[in-house]
Amino acid sequence: MTITCWNDLEDGQLQGAPLASQILYLRGLRKYMDYETGLVGAKRRTSWQTLTEVLYVEPHQGETRSGSYSKQQVRRLAKRLETLGLVEMRSDQAAKHLVFFLPLAFTDRSVQKKADTNPTQTRHTKPDTEPAIANANNGGASVGKGGTEPDTNPTHPKIGKADRHPISDIKDKKPYTEADASVSAQPVVLRNPIPSPTEPQRQAPLLPPVVLTSTTPAPEPTPKVAKPRVSTVPAWTAYSAAYHERYGVDPVRNGTVNGQLAHLVRRLGDETPDVARYYLDLEDGLYRREGHSVGILLKHCEHLRTLWARSRSRSPASEISVDDVVIAL
Repeated sequence: MTITCWNDLEDGQLQGAPLASQILYLRGLRKYMDYETGLVGAKRRTSWQTLTEVLYVEPHQGETRSGSYSKQQVRRLAKRLETLGLVEMRSDQAAKHLVFFLPLAFTDRSVQKKADTNPTQTRHTKPDTEPAIANANNGGASVGKGGTEPDTNPTHPKIGKADRHPISDIKDKKPYTEADASVSAQPVVLRNPIPSPTEPQRQAPLLPPVVLTSTTPAPEPTPKVAKPRVSTVPAWTAYSAAYHERYGVDPVRNGTVNGQLAHLVRRLGDETPDVARYYLDLEDGLYRREGHSVGILLKHCEHLRTLWARSRSRSPASEISVDDVVIAL
């Protein structure tokens, strides 16, 4: 599996460029770059038709830009990349090969140059031209090449730096020795001395563990109160009988209708069957277009109950006019 990556220089130049230009650079050119030369199209041939296929977008619902780009549009996108400094055209006109050079991309040569820009310099020492035969530390005299002349530049032992006092950390004038340590060393006092075996050990009283929490305890969930179940059998019996009498077929009953009937019974109570039969007798245009559905009955149930209650009384003031039915809608 080939992994394509780009550096910060390329990413900075791609920032703000059109999305099609970025896809052309990353998927059409950068993915197939030769890391030895930084060229695209030299070893693995490419063409404007190949780059057009890279930019193809499958049609999908909601996509504002889909389909293929023309070769002229791809050339303009490549020109935009060349203006940004990401691409240089190096096409071979004689052989009619499309070749691009990516100047900002890292190649094998650029990596080798950055591998060791400041190599560690080794110290070269000049060999002794007159090595000493005897060691000066042993008290012997150094003899030159002939063995008769003394060494004019004898090797002297290195004197180390003065040690520091282990407690005061003050630099001593003379090297610190073991004799000084026996005189100046202070006894170490333990904060928690180990009790002797003869003394009885006292055990601290054990306390119950205490859990310290910074968060308040979560409130107990409120128990849900179940709604009282209502019977929709009387309402459905009255509605279905009136519906079959009017339309000659049985009404549809499903989960939605059952839920609407339950809400209707909760809102009208025992008067629901009478209101349902009254609703099926109305000749209003809206009710006929809606097929006297249960949803319209639920929507206008309070006003339909008022009209039904007024129709039961015999007083002239309670006569129902056509305008009353229209107002209910």
